[in-house]
Amino acid sequence: MLFVSIDDFFKKASECKILTRQEELECAVAMKNGDTEARERLIQSYIPMVASHIKHAKPNMQTLGLVMYCMNALDKAVDSFNFVQESETFAHRLSWALRQAVVSYMVRK
Repeated sequence: MLFVSIDDFFKKASECKILTRQEELECAVAMKNGDTEARERLIQSYIPMVASHIKHAKPNMQTLGLVMYCMNALDKAVDSFNFVQESETFAHRLSWALRQAVVSYMVRK
């Protein structure tokens, strides 16, 4: 997904479809078998969560640079998380990764 501005990112994030737990598991299994479209569906479904974390940053920090940091954190989290296990939710793991990305961006800024 391509973003022209921070407002464009927020607009596109609000249009993303959230997956159910069952759909998430189906995408995770397909992703493990090499399906790149399933991976993209997982990523797309969590973009609203990324937008939520960015909205909580100070207004002067809400930039496309922060979007890039957070989207990279989302990519890494999707690739490294075991969606089939039951002990931790992906939303919890992603929330932690996004907080780390925001702090890392603030430090570098």
